Amino acid sequence: MFQPQGNAPHLHWLCQRLQARGLLRATADALPAWLPAEWQGFAGEHCWLDLASDDSDGLMQRSQLCRQHQTDCIEICGQWLPQGAQFGFMLLCGGERTALQRAAPWLDCNAPLDGGWLHCGPLGSARYTWHVLNAIQHGWQLLLQQIPVDGQPVAINWEWLLQQQNQLCDMLYQLSSHYLQRQGIDPKLISPDAARSNFALPCGEQAHFAANLAILIVLALQQQETLHTLLQQLSATLPTPNP
Repeated sequence: MFQPQGNAPHLHWLCQRLQARGLLRATADALPAWLPAEWQGFAGEHCWLDLASDDSDGLMQRSQLCRQHQTDCIEICGQWLPQGAQFGFMLLCGGERTALQRAAPWLDCNAPLDGGWLHCGPLGSARYTWHVLNAIQHGWQLLLQQIPVDGQPVAINWEWLLQQQNQLCDMLYQLSSHYLQRQGIDPKLISPDAARSNFALPCGEQAHFAANLAILIVLALQQQETLHTLLQQLSATLPTPNP
């Protein structure tokens, strides 16, 4: 059984799904006395499902308090859209596997299908993976903006588009390098073949999906100076679009 705490809109949608499966604890029941009132998430049996959207430092502070009270802290990131109340939410999770086993009923209930959620690795991994997915989505949106909605031919501003993609690559490289540094992982010690093999495993079999993703990104973008030079040379050959 799980009990909500917080005022985020998606908590209501999650509660609807939990109630339909009989997993929602009555709101009249008292939450743990040590639980700060400003936290956003769900309290379960010896576990706290953290749905806050702040940075990893805030998450680690909450995790430390949970440990002091013999409670597992589980990081949850998701695509919180109203349609999820009916169809389920995309869920990314961070935490120990044993902790996620306790939260499995909550995760199965709120995912589109039982088991349809991704364990990204330790605490902080779900946030990192979420940021990467958002960055990739942003890259696609930049490309789609160049496509006319009326189907008429138009001159695409390739120079601007390449500059935006270049900036996106820089951001992904910095984000991934920072994540690996926090995890104490040196990508230089991992060969490209090993990185590809690790990431090729089914997601559920990867011990640290977020780290495997970050290593691939760093290895792919570590030659940034060469990439910048190539993009600049390519931009110089493109015609200037008509105003």
